[in-house]
Amino acid sequence: MRRFLFALVPLALVACTAAPAGDPATTTSSSPPKGDLAVLAERIEQRRAELGTAAFHTEGFASDGQATEVRNVVDGSLRQDADGLAGAMTMDVSTGGQPKKISLVVLREGTYVQVEGAPMPAGKKWGFYTSANSGEVSALLRGFGPSAMAGAELDYVQPRAALIVGRGSEEVDGVPTTRFDLVVDPLKMAKVIEDQDIQLQHTQLAEYGVKIAATVWVDGTSAPVRAEYRFELDGKVVKQSTTRFRDWGRPVAIAAPDPAEVVPAEQLPG
Repeated sequence: MRRFLFALVPLALVACTAAPAGDPATTTSSSPPKGDLAVLAERIEQRRAELGTAAFHTEGFASDGQATEVRNVVDGSLRQDADGLAGAMTMDVSTGGQPKKISLVVLREGTYVQVEGAPMPAGKKWGFYTSANSGEVSALLRGFGPSAMAGAELDYVQPRAALIVGRGSEEVDGVPTTRFDLVVDPLKMAKVIEDQDIQLQHTQLAEYGVKIAATVWVDGTSAPVRAEYRFELDGKVVKQSTTRFRDWGRPVAIAAPDPAEVVPAEQLPG
């Protein structure tokens, strides 16, 4: 299991060679004031806190611009607790055309990981990773975006790093929404990111002249219905992640697996 998770690191690191879509020079002349994005970000954050829970579906891919590619499809639930975000999800990950199914439960105390087909000690199904040994799992979760959690596409709705370059009405999954198109400055984004690895990635994106495009669709209450980011290199999208949210506010059960089925990560087969 540990070696497999390490093999998924390109999902995070490809950001260092990617670039975003959209040229602000062609659209900012009619852009709303930057203050509008601060209001949007605040309303989204408030609404998410009020509702507390949601189900989600994420699809994403990352490429080195040549043959190496990682694709992932993720389904699960999120819950906003007083001490952070909890999540339970199942990931179908394909690296170089080799598929793998991974289940994760992310809680404050750590992350429980189950990899289909991975060798495990007798009677055990889950590996448990703490902040001290979660490097491989963190690399996997970074595929979602800067905060390394499902729904992290919303991190780019960042008033200190982005601008609204377009907006309009659009129906998403039968829900009337307002769509906001953003252009994100990678260097400015790096300055508001706390994780040093993600910060470095965005600094490198800026050095390569990369631009990041993001889009968010919100309903009439400012709850996000869909969120997306795209990196573009030489006119080609090389990294993208899109999350659709549903069932905001409905109860979800996110709990640690049966302790009898859990083994600490350091005891997993090498």
